[in-house]
Amino acid sequence: MPSTDRPNILLILTDQHRWDTLGCYGAPTCRTPHLDALAARGVRFDAAYCPTSPCSPARAALFCGLYPHKNGVPSNGGILEPGIPNLAESLAGANYNLGYAGKWHVDNARVPSEYGFRGKDFPGYGQPTVAGIPEGLRYGRRSNRPTPHYGDYLREHGYENPRVLEAHYGDNPGKQDQEMYALQSGGLDETFEAMVAAEAVDHLRCFGAERRESGKPFFVWANFWGPHTPCLVPEPYYSMYDPADIPPEPSYAETWADKPRVHALYERFWSLSGNGWAGWREIVARYWGYVTMLDDLVGRILAELRAQGLEENTLVVFGTDHGDQMGAHRMIEKGPFAYEESWRLPLIAAHPACENPGSVCDEFVLLNDLFPTFLETAGVTPPEVPDNRSILPQVLGRAEPTGRDSVYGAFHAHLFPAPLRFVRTKRHKLVFNQVDMGELYDVIDDPWELHNRFNDPAMAEVKAQLMARLREHMETLQDPILPSFDRIKDVY
Repeated sequence: MPSTDRPNILLILTDQHRWDTLGCYGAPTCRTPHLDALAARGVRFDAAYCPTSPCSPARAALFCGLYPHKNGVPSNGGILEPGIPNLAESLAGANYNLGYAGKWHVDNARVPSEYGFRGKDFPGYGQPTVAGIPEGLRYGRRSNRPTPHYGDYLREHGYENPRVLEAHYGDNPGKQDQEMYALQSGGLDETFEAMVAAEAVDHLRCFGAERRESGKPFFVWANFWGPHTPCLVPEPYYSMYDPADIPPEPSYAETWADKPRVHALYERFWSLSGNGWAGWREIVARYWGYVTMLDDLVGRILAELRAQGLEENTLVVFGTDHGDQMGAHRMIEKGPFAYEESWRLPLIAAHPACENPGSVCDEFVLLNDLFPTFLETAGVTPPEVPDNRSILPQVLGRAEPTGRDSVYGAFHAHLFPAPLRFVRTKRHKLVFNQVDMGELYDVIDDPWELHNRFNDPAMAEVKAQLMARLREHMETLQDPILPSFDRIKDVY
C-alpha cells in the first residue's frame, strides 16, 4: 500500500493552455503522452474553470483561494492583500518544505523567496528571455525587471546561447510588436522551459532526500511560461505539426452580430485575421508544438519523481492559469469575453490513494479549489469562505458531488478595463458586461457560442433564472459590482 500519511504535493502549472490540446481531453492530433499517462493513473476533471483571468489574477486566486476583489489582484501587476492566508504560509506552517520553479506573476510586490519558497525568483511576469537571449528575440526586450537566471543556466550546463532562426510577428506593430511564433536554435535542453524542469527536478532530489531522512513532506510548484505566445520552440517541435492539417475553428465564422462591441474591437486590436485561417493555422501549429514540448518536460519531472521513489506518496496536480482563444472567434489569448476557450481548464490530479484511476469527474470545479484541497491534504483545516471548496474527495476518485451547480467567473481588465461577470451551468451561460450588452448561450445546442440569445423571447424564462443565479453569486461573494448590477438589471 502506498504511504499517504501527509503526502508530498507537486503542482505543475502551464500558462494560457487550452484544455482541448491534450490527448486525454480528446485532442485528435496534438500529442501529450505524459499527461495522458498521468490522467490514466488519476482523475481528469472535465468541467474545470478559472474563477478569473488573466494570468496574475488567476494565479493569485489559486495561491489564496479567493476571488480578485478579495485578494487585491484584479488584473496583471496587482499586489496581494497582506495578511490573507496563502498556500506558502499555510503549508510551511504544516511543516512542509516549499520549492518553486519558473514563472511567478502572483504578487507584484513580493517574490517566491519572500514567501518562504526555495528557488530562483522571477519578479512580476518574469519572462526570462531578456538581455539578448535568445539573440534576435523582440519579446521581453523592454522588461524592467530582468533576471540573469536563464543565462546562468545555459553557462552552467555548457550550452551556447540560442538564436532566433525564423520569426513571425503580429500584424499590428504599433500595438503588438512581438513574435507570434519563432524557431529557436539548439534543442530542448537550451530552452528556458527546460530550465524550469531542471530546477523542479533539483527540488525533488533535495526534498526527496530530506523526506527519506526526516519524513518532512514537500510542496513543489513548477511553473512553465508556455504555451503562452510567443511560441518560441526549437526543432523538432517547431515543425512537428503541419499547419495544413489543422482544421478551422468552428467559431472562426464569427460575425459579431448581436455581440458586445468590445469583442470586435479586441479582434481588431490584435489584427491577426488578415490572412484568414491560413495565417491562423501557422500560429496554432506552433502552439501545439509548444504543448508537446511542455509535455515532454512534464515527463522529465514525473520520471524523476518515480526515480526518487516519491510517486507512491506524492499528490501530483497538473493545470493551467487559464485558456487561450488561439483562433476561436478570430481572437487570441484572453480578454473581455467569457468564451469557453479562455475559461475552461485542463486539470488532472493523481493521488497515491486514488480509488478509481483513470476516472473522469464532470463536477464543476474551480482553480481556486486547489487552495483548500492542498491544505486538507496537508492536514490543515482550510478557512471557511464561499470562494472555494475542497475537491479532495473528487481527487481521490470518489463519485461525490461538489455541491456546485454553476460556475461564477469575474473579469476586470486586460489591456483595458471591461468588467464582466458570468454564470455557467451545465446547459447555459449568461454574461453580464457592465458597460455593454448582455450575452446568453445554450452551450449544448451552440457549443461554439456563436448565437447570442440574450434578447430572444423564447429564452426569457431561462434568462430570468440565470440573472437571479448570477445575483446570488454576487451577493454570496460580496462582489462590489453588485450595486451596479442591481441598478440596471431590470432594463438590461
